[in-house]
Amino acid sequence: MAVEEIVVGRDPDDMKKYGKKGCIFLGKHIVGKGSDFHLTNPVLMDVLRPHIVLVTGKRGQGKSYSAAIIAEEIMKLPDDIKSNLSCLMIDTMGIFWSMKNPNDNDLLLLNKWGMKPLGFNVKNIVPVGLVDFYDKAGIAYDGTFSIKPSELSAADWALTFNIDIFEPLGILLERTLKKLSGNYSIEDIIDEIEKDSRTDNKDKMALENRFVSAKGWGIFSDKATPIEEFLEPGGTAILDVSLQEWNVRNLMVGILSREVYQARVSARRQEELAVIGGEDVKKVPMTWIIMDEVHNFIPDDGVTAATKDMLTLIKQGRQPGISLVLITQRPNKLHGDAISQSDMVISHRLTAKPDLDALSAVMQTYLLFDIRKSISSLPRLKGAAVVLDDNSERLFNIQVRPRQSWHAGASPVAIKEKSVY
Repeated sequence: MAVEEIVVGRDPDDMKKYGKKGCIFLGKHIVGKGSDFHLTNPVLMDVLRPHIVLVTGKRGQGKSYSAAIIAEEIMKLPDDIKSNLSCLMIDTMGIFWSMKNPNDNDLLLLNKWGMKPLGFNVKNIVPVGLVDFYDKAGIAYDGTFSIKPSELSAADWALTFNIDIFEPLGILLERTLKKLSGNYSIEDIIDEIEKDSRTDNKDKMALENRFVSAKGWGIFSDKATPIEEFLEPGGTAILDVSLQEWNVRNLMVGILSREVYQARVSARRQEELAVIGGEDVKKVPMTWIIMDEVHNFIPDDGVTAATKDMLTLIKQGRQPGISLVLITQRPNKLHGDAISQSDMVISHRLTAKPDLDALSAVMQTYLLFDIRKSISSLPRLKGAAVVLDDNSERLFNIQVRPRQSWHAGASPVAIKEKSVY
């Protein structure tokens, strides 16, 4: 007798129309509490529609691991579905590159789940100014990321430099950029600052020094990376930002979020016209953005260079077909809109009261019991999680399936270990 599968994230109308087509395998349902448990029904997740998935948990409990499984599963979908999707992973810790390699070290565990080790054809992209470092370190990459200075507004620079646009430095910045046009460089900006006769030398020097510093960030070029490099049909691109300072990471993510949104808004219009006219068009696919340490990009208190554009994706990304997987170990530090707009939550073990309170606020409108009870009842295993499904308004305790690709995010040990295979 076949075991009934649990589907999360899919509404009843889509279940009637599509069944389980376009669902990915997350793990298995946990029945029982604490050490007295067993794994039962497979748990599937919808990826046909846009979603905002919040992935939380304490350090080392499997957040990044679970998010990578979502990317793995999307890459395993049938071609007729996969070709309409793409993944963009923002790698803040330099761990997702290993998805190219099969997880041979967990061969026995994978066999128990009826699975095999598998490497995936992901595209690793690094900042253009850091290619020498990656080359010397012997780290393989498949492409580079760059931004044109002329793409940035005064507000972008001000947030990145942490200066007030209404203070003397901010006023000088805005006045300088208004005098420039075309594809100008950072050197052109510095030259224009030096020409300014309305600002004292101290403020001019302060702003110039910030732009001199920006030249060393490794992300600027006279050619910007086309957004299509990240959004190939059926592909997964990994942008490694792990070597950048946080202000630079925020700038990169803000620019990318803006370009993804614009590309998908345009593509969505073409898709609608194609339906009306019956013509097929080449398009930017629906996009899944998977982002680690997201509370640093859109904090609950404060604004970064990524905040405005990421909040646009969160509030308005559903219609153009943009999904987000937001990973954080501190949900109480995450912008409230990110939590309130999440229609699915995958929560590994949490113990801090403010973090539990933040999650409780998501579900207090329709659940009669506290999420604390569900999380505390989880077995003490990495990968155990509570899944909140807003569509069914239900909670499920699950064990996330093992990774098929190599997981580079495991904690190191002081004793050198040899593979048992």
